[in-house]
Amino acid sequence: MLLIGQVAEQSGLATSAIRYYEDLGLIETATRVSGRRHFPESTPRRLRAITAAREAGFTLEEIHRLLDSQAQGNQEWIELVEAKLGEIRSRLRRLRGIEKTLRDSLTCGCQAWDECPILLS
Repeated sequence: MLLIGQVAEQSGLATSAIRYYEDLGLIETATRVSGRRHFPESTPRRLRAITAAREAGFTLEEIHRLLDSQAQGNQEWIELVEAKLGEIRSRLRRLRGIEKTLRDSLTCGCQAWDECPILLS
């Protein structure tokens, strides 16, 4: 069993984030011994998985489903990841378009941002 400070150190998260994820049911509820939270040894690994999912753009609801789906089999996990990949590809296309527009605006010769025909098109 790990104390919340140890979980924080091993997961790289603040204790407030750990308590928040516990309240949301994303991690196992800690047992209390003399008023101190004791978490299972697996908690830092699960928190690192949650952090990775957040960085990939999953919402907390999606993360809950993602973690629950592992207990139910891989199909929902696969569907969630494939959907997220589609969202990321779409964002990348939009960002590439924005990058091109900004790059082109540097060479158009406009004197003001709000007068640039490239940006306003």
